[in-house]
Amino acid sequence: MNESVTLGKKAVVVVDLQKDNVGKFCQPIIANVKLLLREARGKGIPVIFACDSRYPDDFIFRSGHPLRTIRGTDGVKVIDDLEPAATDVIVEKRMLSAFFGTDLDFTLRQRGIKTLIVTGVATWACVLKTVFDAAELGYEVIVPADCCASPMPEGHESALKVMELLRVVKPSVKDVIETI
Repeated sequence: MNESVTLGKKAVVVVDLQKDNVGKFCQPIIANVKLLLREARGKGIPVIFACDSRYPDDFIFRSGHPLRTIRGTDGVKVIDDLEPAATDVIVEKRMLSAFFGTDLDFTLRQRGIKTLIVTGVATWACVLKTVFDAAELGYEVIVPADCCASPMPEGHESALKVMELLRVVKPSVKDVIETI
């Protein structure tokens, strides 16, 4: 790990771990994300939940994507296992990236955040897009591989390989916790 990652002020970004987005494919990562959040909060590291919050007529549904995470429904809430703390931030998003059209970048910069630990679903879509945007915006990025999931294992593995080219992927949450 390069020195700037270990020295920069950090935040954890949890992407789309919401009631409508979590299925059986997510079960293996929930305990890992919960552990990461507990360790981060214990060290005063901010936790930000980037949550799908869409309107029924959003473009994504026109392409056959299932109608879910609709604003005002129970499905947009973070899953019970990861219930946000009072100090956590929830950012609503209507696009794949947690940055596009949200105030996430402003929120992070206002807090002096330089390094993001990104977790969530789906690795091949919202996590990957968030990681790319974070890197392009100048953030150091860390992705614990065992804190991300996708309904299609091949999509998950492909996205991790792409992110490995950015040198952001770490094998496990335990590797990441040692650096926070």
